[in-house]
Amino acid sequence: MQNGDGRNAMKVIKNCALAVRLAVHYAPWSALLYFLTCFIPGFFNGCKVILMQRLVDSGVAYAGMRLGTAGMQSVEGMPSMEGVYFIEGAHSMEGMQSVSGAYIAQDMAVTGTVLVVMLFVWFVLERLQGYEEKVLESRLTRYMAPDIMDKLGKLEYCDFESREVQEVLQRISGEPWQNVKSCFVGSMCSIYALLSLGFMLSVYASVSFWIGAGIFLVAIPMLVMNFAGTKRLQGIWRSTTMQARRIADLKLLMQDKHAMYEMKIFGSQEMIAGKWEEASSGVEREIRKTGRSVMALEGGSRLLSLVCFVFIIIALTFLFLQGRVTTGQFVAVIGSLSTITGQVYTATWTVTNTFRSALDMEFYQEFLALRERTDKRNVETLSHGDIAFENVSFTYPGTDREILKNVTFRIRAGERVAFVGENGAGKSTLVKLLCGLYEPDAGRVLIGGVNVRDLSEELRRRMLSVVFQDFQEYELTLRENVALGDISALKEDDRIRQALEQAGGAGLYLQEEKGLERNLGHLEEDGKDLSRGQWQRVAIARAFLADAAFCVLDEPTAALDPLAESRMYENFLRIFHKNGTVMISHRLASAKMADRIMVLDGGRIVQNGSHEQLVGTEGLYRTMYLAQSSWYADSGEKDVREDSESREKGAGVESAGGEKGIRMESASVEKGARVESAGVEKGVRTESASGREAGVESASVGKEAGVKSASREKVAGMESADGRKGVSGELGQGKGGYVP
Repeated sequence: MQNGDGRNAMKVIKNCALAVRLAVHYAPWSALLYFLTCFIPGFFNGCKVILMQRLVDSGVAYAGMRLGTAGMQSVEGMPSMEGVYFIEGAHSMEGMQSVSGAYIAQDMAVTGTVLVVMLFVWFVLERLQGYEEKVLESRLTRYMAPDIMDKLGKLEYCDFESREVQEVLQRISGEPWQNVKSCFVGSMCSIYALLSLGFMLSVYASVSFWIGAGIFLVAIPMLVMNFAGTKRLQGIWRSTTMQARRIADLKLLMQDKHAMYEMKIFGSQEMIAGKWEEASSGVEREIRKTGRSVMALEGGSRLLSLVCFVFIIIALTFLFLQGRVTTGQFVAVIGSLSTITGQVYTATWTVTNTFRSALDMEFYQEFLALRERTDKRNVETLSHGDIAFENVSFTYPGTDREILKNVTFRIRAGERVAFVGENGAGKSTLVKLLCGLYEPDAGRVLIGGVNVRDLSEELRRRMLSVVFQDFQEYELTLRENVALGDISALKEDDRIRQALEQAGGAGLYLQEEKGLERNLGHLEEDGKDLSRGQWQRVAIARAFLADAAFCVLDEPTAALDPLAESRMYENFLRIFHKNGTVMISHRLASAKMADRIMVLDGGRIVQNGSHEQLVGTEGLYRTMYLAQSSWYADSGEKDVREDSESREKGAGVESAGGEKGIRMESASVEKGARVESAGVEKGVRTESASGREAGVESASVGKEAGVKSASREKVAGMESADGRKGVSGELGQGKGGYVP
């Protein structure tokens, strides 16, 4: 136990020193002035006792002289009255008394003036102390936050998923600068309290050694009890961190409109409220349980201060009756009893509260000690712009399941590649590795032949822009939201508007009086929230603004309707026709737009080729494609838009161009969906490959005609939409290479 207390004491000293360094670093003048406003008044309580004693003794001596008393007390610190009587040039008792009276009156005037000046300076320093504390807090708030954000940016992304790291972040998530300020202020106040108490004890000891010793002995158990109470309060905070995280999460749910919408639909508010009650009651039980013992310790400390008060009165009265203390000493000490007992209590609680603040600073120390990225991140130029995964395997920290297994592929600069697969196949994990958020367990992730984690921040931004499925909704202005894609374009209205237009979000500023300056979210009084789809357009506009060599699209259109999704992908291909694109998608209609498609299954790339190649080959892609196509076909009229001018009973559909047959246009998927038309004996199968025309052979013409597609595209040697040749074949797993 003693070793534990010793370690805690060393932590307190270390953390207090850190708080002082931080305060001096961020606000040097405020820290210095605050120290002076604590250090100088530390002598004032003791000086006040001395000055009061001198003033009273001088007054008593002067009054006795005026009354003609024969015996006069020696005033401590003044020349003895016997010495005064032998002043050179004094020839009579009356003359000597006159000189002594004038000296005493002068001494009283000087003592009183010094006392008044000291009290005035004390008052000014107290006001200055309060002002400098506010300035210190303001500067810490202003300058610490960027450094904390910088530290967060240097942390390993995988550590954010660690429970231990999450608890550290939870403890500093409020206002860590407040912990620094509290620890610094507590340290300075402890200096003041201990200095003031020590000086007063020396003054009391000069009156009587036993009074000083008694006060000191009472202060020790008070300090121990207050320290024990502080440790127990600190224990509450540590033991309830998990419950506090749970309460914070539930609080966010209560504030989230999407969560509230779902809770209202399913009627789950009561269950969530029960979770809140459970977590809150657990914290309350801990507080009540520990609070009773802390209250008992505080009561014992207060009782000891009362014992100290009674002891001083009894001892001082006894000494005064014995003539061992002067009237001034008796009056000054009695007058300062409330001060000295208060100082004992204040000093012990100030020290223990500083101890608690210093332990709170331990969380900041833990935060600073979190490991940072060790990669160089200093590469500024690349010889080429290809992306390559070489034998990459990856398992998320804290789990046993291998998400990626010896994955190898290459994406050439300017190439459009789509990754498809079932949920959990590892598609989004590929994106995280490509962005350098995680480091693979084995293998390498390269851009331009350089490890992606060695790219400088500026080069990485030029090479990659990302639109995540779980995009962030920033409660900033519309301008600032989009400009986060390229901060240098913050004042370039034309570029920001163009990015919004390309993302289909022109209405976000055209229909608003404030235009790009409109506030999004509910943080500002005039702020307006957006729909999920509108927020997604803003996120996509950020990617358009960034104009990186590769745009990574991780299910970016999940919140858009099928027509909007189709238009959005067309915009992507049009805008990034000279840039590379990496698409992650569940909807194979969008994957068809890619030059090459890679199919992930069980953490491996099992197929690799163009849409035409893969759909014509037995495999997972064909199975998924036909399954999605049949789903849309079975969904009927909702997924098909018919362009026609008239319908005939039991017959086919006559197109606006006058030709008989059926012309079907899919609203959400590829034109290759099977459509069963009423009155048509045989189904229609139309297969399109991003603008290529499928040959259609008419089987019969007339009212009862059906249409039968007779064209088939050959898989081998098929060219992609932009003229590039499709890449066929599958990657050899475990062989460390790829087949171009």
